[in-house]
Amino acid sequence: MDKENLLASDVGYLKDALTILNEIESSKETQKNLNQQIKELEKNIQTKEKACNDEIEFTMKKRREEIASSFDKQIRKEQDNIRKIRNDREKAKNKGMQGRIEIETMDLKGENDQITTEIKEIIKDSSLLKICGYKIFYILFSPKGIVELLILFLTMAALLFGLPYGIFLLLPTSRPIWLLVISFILNMLFFVTYQMIMQKTKVVKGKEIAHIKGLQDKISANNHKIRAVKNSILKDKNEKIYDLESFDKQLKELEENIRSITKEKQEALTSFEGSTKNMLIEEIQGRYQGDIQDYQIKQDNVLKERKGVEDFIRDRNKHMTAYYEAFLGKDYVTKEALENMIILMEQEKASTVAEALALYKSER
Repeated sequence: MDKENLLASDVGYLKDALTILNEIESSKETQKNLNQQIKELEKNIQTKEKACNDEIEFTMKKRREEIASSFDKQIRKEQDNIRKIRNDREKAKNKGMQGRIEIETMDLKGENDQITTEIKEIIKDSSLLKICGYKIFYILFSPKGIVELLILFLTMAALLFGLPYGIFLLLPTSRPIWLLVISFILNMLFFVTYQMIMQKTKVVKGKEIAHIKGLQDKISANNHKIRAVKNSILKDKNEKIYDLESFDKQLKELEENIRSITKEKQEALTSFEGSTKNMLIEEIQGRYQGDIQDYQIKQDNVLKERKGVEDFIRDRNKHMTAYYEAFLGKDYVTKEALENMIILMEQEKASTVAEALALYKSER
């Protein structure tokens, strides 16, 4: 149909255009609602799929932990037994070493006891001071070696300087003269006491003191040998003499048990991953699959409906463009313009579409 014939049409031409325009607007609203439904269905599908995947992940983790926990409990029990047996073994070994030390140092200790008894008899028979039986006496009055000289020096420093200064700090006064007085008194007391002990021992009983000194040196030598024997036994790596085979046998069995349990644990986890896991996944997916499929079916139906609406809108737009916009102009194929032109024609102010269009343009 040519342009002149269409523009010469009556009001029905405009009413048809308005009807098509309303249909397009209504279809677009329907399309909008369908898009919202598709969005909600997609969200529901994703929510269900996430819940399914989360349950699968949680269930798989829980089952793995349950399997591992059962075997780990057995392993910890065996490890506790190993620690207990190792402690018992160490106690047995220490007891054996102590017994060995006692046996191998018995003669030296016996000799020291005899020497100690002899020293006491000499002191008693010679009417010596009891201090002569102690090593500290010989360090103070007859030092021998660097160690004893160092002990003597420290002892003298403590008595001649440390003790006076300590007493001075306890006094209510801080005048230096009192420190000198205290030092003088204590030093004199120490010197007099030292000379008195020297006179009653080394000077008068020099022979007996020398004999006791020799005996003390013998005890020191024996003690050195005892320490050497003890260190040698403690460093000895040979454990066969302590009868520890029963402990070693138990430890070997427990360690083998742990290896066996560890292997069983790995086999159980492998079996779970190989078969049980897939069965559990299928079972969980089965519980969600029905809802997911329902949503997918609804979504497919809505998608089909939306496509029909979109096709309808496309066809109506093509028709509107070809039969109305091409003749009236796109700016005048609107709801407002069409309604106003229909009113003009119904009021008989225009008898054709062309007249109504011209009059509407002039009134704008």
